Amino acid sequence: MSASGSVTLRGVVRAVGILAMTALLVALRLVLLPFGRSASILLRRLWCRGCCRLLGIELAVTGRSFDAAPTLLVANHAGYVDILALGAVLDGTFIAKAEVARWPVLGLLARQCGTLFIRRDRRHALLQRNELAARMRRGESFVLFAEGTSSSGRTVQRFKSSLLSVLEPWVLDRPVAVQSAAIAYRQRGAAASGDAHEERYAWWGDATLLPHLWRILCLPGMRVELRLGEPVLSWDVRDRKQLAARLEDEVRHNLLTAGEEAPARRRAMAFGS
Repeated sequence: MSASGSVTLRGVVRAVGILAMTALLVALRLVLLPFGRSASILLRRLWCRGCCRLLGIELAVTGRSFDAAPTLLVANHAGYVDILALGAVLDGTFIAKAEVARWPVLGLLARQCGTLFIRRDRRHALLQRNELAARMRRGESFVLFAEGTSSSGRTVQRFKSSLLSVLEPWVLDRPVAVQSAAIAYRQRGAAASGDAHEERYAWWGDATLLPHLWRILCLPGMRVELRLGEPVLSWDVRDRKQLAARLEDEVRHNLLTAGEEAPARRRAMAFGS
């Protein structure tokens, strides 16, 4: 078989595998509905890990997610592969723009997982902040892509601060936390420094979803480095704009230095061969 034929076969096999796994887990979700959010999170993690395995994703995590209080994890965003990486290791509910709910297949999966859909305009900001606050008060953690859109993955855009107001200490009557997450793409098996691989995996700008997804299915694999920052409790937050700037700087720094942590602090998860 020619090289191009092998690549096409890889893409087809992966696509069939992901569709079959998705159908199975959606059916299980219907069976496990009485078990609520815990079942949804478990199935989402299984789906994300299964997708990572099929796509040949190796995930390296530096730091640990904070679980002593409901936590808003704030990350940079280079596309849908970020969701697979974060969903494979974290239990937080994703926050997504309202348009995602209408996407074919992906929208259904997002709704099944209890995703919080938001509209990014001033008219809805307070209502959405209050909904987020109510769910965090009940103990739920969330994942927020604070740039508001995806980027090339090499840089960090300005973080939007409206939802970060949930961390201002006068909003909730219980302590909550915020934690940064920097996501970097690397070539598998290569040294971490100098081998940024975002241009092959980032979905941003005018990229069309289906052709981009097919390319991801056909690529041999990648290494995703996830670096978690130190948690900040709500009583240490002065205001949302200062917090947004602090998190943005931290993610930018950690994105540039991803892979430079001592091996003892890094956990590697090889989901694919």
